[in-house]
Amino acid sequence: MKFIIPVLVGAIIGYITNWLAIKMLFRPYNEKKFLGVHIPFTPGLIPKEKSRIAKSVGETIGVHLLSPEIVTEALASDKMSNQIRAWIEHNINSLKQSDKTIKTFLISMGDENYNKLLNSVEKKFTDFICFQLRTQRFKDKVMDLIENKVFDHYSDDFYKIIKEKVELLMEDISSSVEIKEALKNAIDDKINKLEYDQRTLNEIIPDNVVRGFKQYINEHSEDIGNALREMFENPLIKIKIKDSIVELVFKNVNKVITMFMSPELISEKIFKAIENYINNPQVDENIALIINVSIDKLLQSKISNIASDVSSKINDEDISKVSDFILSYISNKENQGKILGIMEEKMRSSESDIKEKLLGFISEKLVDTLSSQELYENVLLIVQSIIEMLINKPISSMLENIDKTTIISVTNFSKNIFSNFAKSKLPYIVEQINISKVVEDQINSFDVAFAEEIIIEIANKELKAITWLGALLGGIMGILSPLLQLLYK
Repeated sequence: MKFIIPVLVGAIIGYITNWLAIKMLFRPYNEKKFLGVHIPFTPGLIPKEKSRIAKSVGETIGVHLLSPEIVTEALASDKMSNQIRAWIEHNINSLKQSDKTIKTFLISMGDENYNKLLNSVEKKFTDFICFQLRTQRFKDKVMDLIENKVFDHYSDDFYKIIKEKVELLMEDISSSVEIKEALKNAIDDKINKLEYDQRTLNEIIPDNVVRGFKQYINEHSEDIGNALREMFENPLIKIKIKDSIVELVFKNVNKVITMFMSPELISEKIFKAIENYINNPQVDENIALIINVSIDKLLQSKISNIASDVSSKINDEDISKVSDFILSYISNKENQGKILGIMEEKMRSSESDIKEKLLGFISEKLVDTLSSQELYENVLLIVQSIIEMLINKPISSMLENIDKTTIISVTNFSKNIFSNFAKSKLPYIVEQINISKVVEDQINSFDVAFAEEIIIEIANKELKAITWLGALLGGIMGILSPLLQLLYK
C-alpha cells in the first residue's frame, strides 16, 4: 500500500492537471472577476489570443501553404494536366455514346433554370443580331452593295427588265377592253371640259414653245418649201386640189363666165399659177411667213371654240376610232420599240439623278425596316427556330465526326488554355484574393466554442494522449517519493 497510494495520487493529479491545462486553453470564454478583481488566466489562452492566433495562422497558410506560387505550381503541374486530359476524353467519349439532347441536359438542371437560360440566350442572340443590323457600318455596306452590284454591275440587266415589263404592260394596255373604254371616256370627258375653257391657245402654250416652233420654221423654210413642192408633185394631191378649186369656182363664179370658160379650165389655170408660185425658191420665206401668221391666228382661237367645233363634228364612233388608233399605235411592235428606245434614252441620260433618288429612297426604307419592331420579332422567331432545332438534336450526332485526333487536339488546346491561365492570370487572382486575410477573417468570425470543437475534433487522440501522459508522469513522480525514503533509511 505504501507504493500503490502515492502512484495513484500522482497519476490522478497528473491527469487532472493536464486535463485542466487543456481546458484552460479555451475556457473560460470571457474574462471573469471576483469582487471587481480580475481572476488570473481568464479568459482562456485561445480566446484571449484569438486575433493574434488568427493572424499568425492566416499568414502561415497564405505565405507557406497557399501562396500564389504554390497554387500556380499545383494547378500547372503535369499531374493536373493529365487529370484535365483524362476528364475531357472521358466526357467526350461519354457524350458520343449518349442519346441525350442539349434540351434534356439543360432541363435536368431544373425547369426554371432551363426556361430562364433559353429565354436569355434567345434574347441575347436577337439583341446582338439586331444591334449589328442597325449599325451605320452595316447600313453603309448594304447601300454600297446595292450601288455597286445592282446599279453599276447589273445596270444593263436593270434596263432590260424594265423594258420587258413596260413591253408587257403596253401589250396588255393595247388589248384591254377596259383600257379602250377608259381611254374613250377620258377623251370624251376632256373634250366636254374644254368646251367650257375660255382660254386661248396662246395662254396655255408656253411662249418658249411658240418661239422655238417659229424659229424652227424660219430656219427650215427651204426644207418646208421643198416638202410643199414634193407634195404638189403627188398625183393624188394634184387631183384633190384641182377638185377643190373646181368646187370653189362652181360655187362662187358667175354662171355667165363659166359659159365661156369651164370651171375645170379655171381650176387648171389657178393650180398652174399656184404651182409656178410654189416652185419659185424665192418664195420660201413667204411660205414661212404665211405659216407663222397662221400660227399667230390659230393661237388667238379660244379652246372652247375649237373644242365645240371638234365636238360637233365627231361622235362616239369617231372617239372610238381615236382610242383605237392610239391603242393600235401602242400595239405596233415598231412603235413599241421606238417608245422603249426613247424611255431608255431618257432614263440613261438621267441615270445619275435616278440612281441618287432610288438610293435615297432605299436608304430611307432600309433605316425604317431595320429600326422596326417587326424586324426584331422576325429575327427572334428565326433565332428561336434555330436554337430549338439545335437543342433537340442528340449531343452524340454533333460529336459523331470527332475522331481520336480531334479529341487530342481539343484536349491539348484546353490544357494550353488552362496552363496559360494558371501561369499568367491565376497568380494575380490569388494575390488579389489575399488568402492570409481571408483565413484570418474566417478564424476571427468563428465562435470560441466552435473553434474549440474543431480543434478537439482534429486533435482528439493527441489531447487524450497528453492527458493520460500527465497521469503516467504523475504516477511515476508518486512512486519516486517512497523509493527515496527507503534510500535514506
